[in-house]
Amino acid sequence: MNFILIISMSNFSYSAKSVYIHLLGSWVNSGIFEYVESGPMGAEELAFRFAVNTINRNRTLLPNTTLTYDTQKINLYDSFEASKKACDQLSLGVAAIFGPSHSSSANAVQSICNALGVPHIQTRWKHQVSDNKDSFYVSLYPDFSSLSRAILDLVQFFKWKTVTVVYDDSTGLIRLQELIKAPSRYNLRLKIRQLPADTKDAKPLLKEMKRGKEFHVIFDCSHEMAAGILKQVITGLIKWQGSIIFNKLNFGDLFALDVEPYRYSGVNMTGFRILNTENSQVSSIIEKWSMERLQAPPKPDSGLLDGFMTTDN
Repeated sequence: MNFILIISMSNFSYSAKSVYIHLLGSWVNSGIFEYVESGPMGAEELAFRFAVNTINRNRTLLPNTTLTYDTQKINLYDSFEASKKACDQLSLGVAAIFGPSHSSSANAVQSICNALGVPHIQTRWKHQVSDNKDSFYVSLYPDFSSLSRAILDLVQFFKWKTVTVVYDDSTGLIRLQELIKAPSRYNLRLKIRQLPADTKDAKPLLKEMKRGKEFHVIFDCSHEMAAGILKQVITGLIKWQGSIIFNKLNFGDLFALDVEPYRYSGVNMTGFRILNTENSQVSSIIEKWSMERLQAPPKPDSGLLDGFMTTDN
């Protein structure tokens, strides 16, 4: 249970490291984790190490068994290298493969797992289709339809009558399908805008929303983009004021955000997280995880605070 909790909290958006775990006996599990080239260790690998160490410390979980691991780097977005590493891991007789999270690399590994009947544990968001042939996989990513319904419930709770959806790629529309279908069932006006793919400058978008009196906005974008947008809200000349709900912003990132600069900006921010920090077991794991993070090299500044594990797609 501790292993699943920690991994499901991890941030999966870096380049790739391959990790395999040896269970003393006949079981070998493997993982391909994403990692920034020449950058610090990713949160997913830290979570993996933390989970292994936690299991090894608790001798009641796997009696008479010790978990060990080995890491191997591969280049970012390199599906060919990911396939080679997966084959190398499979030659060890692995029981399952964990990751990677980038779509092209994950699809390559999934194809191999399907062909050989090896379970593939996925950490990325994946749109499920009716004719899905990926039989040998388990996804740790939260169900997008449930998250979409939660967004709609929040909009109804706030009694918003007009909503603007801002997304960075088409998958955002899938993740918000319950909200997008809402105008036909509820008294709700919906406007959809896409973030420009070739720039991180959100000022033109904020200017358009201000001119259109669009003050109830749902952002489905990366946490880096979200942090950049918030900075532009308080540092730019637009001074857009309104209420924002973050959807794809990694769970926990909004709570890790240093909100002091935005306190008097006139912007109300709302986000979701999937952790009940009042649960004693959860709070204990978070405390141990935070101590583990302190021992890791710092990551580049993204506008968010360190020490939080999050999910991405």
